[in-house]
Amino acid sequence: MPEVSQKEVGRRLFHVHREKRVELAIKKMKAGIGSEWKKYSTDQIRILGHILQCTWNVIDQKAWESIPFERVKGEDVDKMIRLGEGVEPRRNPTPENVEEIKGILLAVK
Repeated sequence: MPEVSQKEVGRRLFHVHREKRVELAIKKMKAGIGSEWKKYSTDQIRILGHILQCTWNVIDQKAWESIPFERVKGEDVDKMIRLGEGVEPRRNPTPENVEEIKGILLAVK
């Protein structure tokens, strides 16, 4: 097994933690939205996950943990997905779109 630097281990742990936090957020959104969730394609959910990961990178972690993802409305998910159009691996949303998504999430009560 090749040697892995502490820096690389830290980077991998960061990515795993981020992915798990976003998976949990999506699971809560799905539960909150209910049957309406079925309207989203696998591709749209993948885009949502990607843009949420990008947003997780720029939001205070205490703020992220306090977001009631189960209260996110379908129209909010629709808007976030639209803001993520064209996003794919190694092609992130613009910083402006990430800030707008952050605003949507922080406005959820």
